[in-house]
Amino acid sequence: MADIQVISHGELQWDAKTNHNFSELNQAVEKMGGVVDQLRWTTSSDGIVFLNGWNGEVKYEYVQIGDKKLVSVQGAIKGNAKATQYTELLTIPDNVKPKNRMIQYHYWDSIIQIVDSTIGVRSGGDIKESTNGTWNLVFEFTYVC
Repeated sequence: MADIQVISHGELQWDAKTNHNFSELNQAVEKMGGVVDQLRWTTSSDGIVFLNGWNGEVKYEYVQIGDKKLVSVQGAIKGNAKATQYTELLTIPDNVKPKNRMIQYHYWDSIIQIVDSTIGVRSGGDIKESTNGTWNLVFEFTYVC
């Protein structure tokens, strides 16, 4: 006759302990400022204003986390700028501007920066709009404000 083996199912009240742990997790989240709007990203191009003849596609995304926002601003734009001169490209809305700092992004020989709500460029060479291209300057900034 074969040996009979007993299968152990472990603890019988596992669901009560698990639900208790989730309850504690929910309480901890509430103490830290509550649910973070389920980490929903807001994506928009509203409030983008191009300057000095520049145009193209720019969007910003952000997620609210407590009293801060994690922001990403991306652009593929075209226009003209003279070498070594600072040229303002566009403005972004106040609700996504970095606070009290300047952020820089390097693209080839161009330095694109955000100061307050203005994005501008300083390039080592002339930036010239091409008739056969869709953009001649790209950037992506990610920051907390």
